[in-house]
Amino acid sequence: MTFSKAPLLAAALLISSPSFAAPELVPATMLDYGHYEKVEEVTIHGDINQNIVNLAESNLTDKDADLFVIDEISEDIDRNMLVLDVSLYNDLNDGLVKAK
Repeated sequence: MTFSKAPLLAAALLISSPSFAAPELVPATMLDYGHYEKVEEVTIHGDINQNIVNLAESNLTDKDADLFVIDEISEDIDRNMLVLDVSLYNDLNDGLVKAK
């Protein structure tokens, strides 16, 4: 019995190719070492008890950007609300980050 792996491989590639990744959290200092394009600034509101990174990641899943940086974190204690100011960036590097 001869079993070809080509159809299985082709099906796996078709299923996985249209997937889009959410932006990835990076430190602001990383922007000094490479070429990045600022795409958008977003303000996110959430529960004051929620994890900051989880709050940001869950609200940025539909954004079309490669990276995000948390610019400012503030709390509204009267409303039990956490407020994040986030900047979204596209990575314009060619796979290698070069020092200036």
